[in-house]
Amino acid sequence: MKPSARREGLVVTELRNELLVYDRESHRAHCLNPTAALVFKHSDGNTSVAELSRLLSRELDAPADEGLVWLSLERLARASLLETRPTPPPTAEGWSRRDLVRRAGLAAALLPAVSSILAPKSAEAAASCVTSCAGRPPGTPCFNTPPCGTCGCSPAFTCLENAGFGPNPCP
Repeated sequence: MKPSARREGLVVTELRNELLVYDRESHRAHCLNPTAALVFKHSDGNTSVAELSRLLSRELDAPADEGLVWLSLERLARASLLETRPTPPPTAEGWSRRDLVRRAGLAAALLPAVSSILAPKSAEAAASCVTSCAGRPPGTPCFNTPPCGTCGCSPAFTCLENAGFGPNPCP
C-alpha cells in the first residue's frame, strides 16, 4: 500500500509544530499535529506504509510502527485529505490510540491528530448585520435599527426577533 495525499483544492501552510490544511471545496480547515503532518506530507503514492513508519521513527526520534501510520492514514482519510481511502491489513484494523500507546509505549503527543473545523465562506465571515433579509440564509444577523445580534433572518426573508423566528418583526 502506497498512500497518496490529496493536493488539488487544498491550501497548505506549514507552521512550527503543525500543518494547517484548508480544503477550498468543503470549506473545512484541518490542523495536523507533527505525526499526521509527516504522514500527509510523505504520502506521495510512491512511499509505502513501511517506509512511512521508518520515516516517522527517524523524524520524531521515537518508536513508530506501521500501526501508527495506519492510524494516521485513517484520520487523514476521515478528513478527506487522501486521494483514496486506504484499506489496512487485517492486523491493523481496530487498532486504537490506546492500543498503540500500550503496545509501542508511545507518548500520547506522538499519536496522530487531525482537528477539523468548518470555516465560514468569505462573504459570511465578513458579514455584519444586514438591513434586508432578501436572499439571505436563515439566521443571518439583521436589524432595522441597532443593536445587531438580537434579530435574525427567517426562512421567509424577514427580520425577526431573537433569531428564533418568533412572531414579532424587529423594529
